[in-house]
Amino acid sequence: MRTKFHSMYIMDTNTGRSKFRTLQNLKVVVFSIAIAIGCSNEDPQLAQSGEINGTVKGENGNPYPSTLISSSKGTEKNTRATNEEGVFKLTTKDIGSYNVEMALPLSTEAVLANPATINVLADQAATVDFVIKPLPAKAHLNFGEVQLLEEIVDKNGNTPTNPNEPLYAKNIFDAPLGQLTEIKAPDGHQIILSEFKTAKGDMLVHCNGNSSTVEIALEGMIPNGTYTFWLAYLKRTVMVTESIDFANDFVNFNNPPIGPSDGSGNALVADANGKIEATLEHASCILTDEVALVIPVLYHINGKTFGGGHVPDTEEMAQMLVYFQ
Repeated sequence: MRTKFHSMYIMDTNTGRSKFRTLQNLKVVVFSIAIAIGCSNEDPQLAQSGEINGTVKGENGNPYPSTLISSSKGTEKNTRATNEEGVFKLTTKDIGSYNVEMALPLSTEAVLANPATINVLADQAATVDFVIKPLPAKAHLNFGEVQLLEEIVDKNGNTPTNPNEPLYAKNIFDAPLGQLTEIKAPDGHQIILSEFKTAKGDMLVHCNGNSSTVEIALEGMIPNGTYTFWLAYLKRTVMVTESIDFANDFVNFNNPPIGPSDGSGNALVADANGKIEATLEHASCILTDEVALVIPVLYHINGKTFGGGHVPDTEEMAQMLVYFQ
């Protein structure tokens, strides 16, 4: 996407001993070592480790990759993420009773006990499988708000308040910073504040383990306008009317488009009435263990898109942010 916008831990000892001057001393040393070894063998619990493995899948068997799993016993804690098949493996420093816990992906709940308690034995792999099911993902749309990222301004670079005020997009990432670009519709007229604030609608995300779909139903968009849809993640939950600090609130500086990484599947065009109704597909679950998912909806001022890479400030502005958190 444009430069604006987007989820693990791992000792060596050496001993030395001076040369022995007499055979008697050598015998004593060897005898002492034999005793130490014999004592070690009497306690099979010393220096034993174990293994915990398992899977995270949906009720229909779809795997959930990149799901964090942690095991704990006393002060010991290990964390790993599931692979593309939803499989995880943890190595423990001890044996005995361990708690194993899954960090639930966004908008899901555990079908089985979470955390689970299992008994880890020496030289055996303990298995715990987690089953989860998706919940309706409620989207919070930041529509009708002028300042999403401090880039929608009037001709003087200030936040517009007059409904008939022509709008400009301010450069906030590309040089020269602060440069203003008229936000125009495909028919050539400059968008005014009252037009901008009509945007509204719904989005629904379905995550089926290793794939997902985004159902889009928006209205009040710029008629015949070109839009792209992206994936970004926040470090904290955000109220709809709360401003976002791009430098500190987003997990990643660059984030991918919905669909193929080359951006070939994330562009949609509103109809003559400003409506967008479509379904976008993504090849992985976009509801991860991050605090919040944000889908920025970008309007392309000149109707040009730029694939999966950087979109120049002068070519676009964020008309809507959609939160799943």
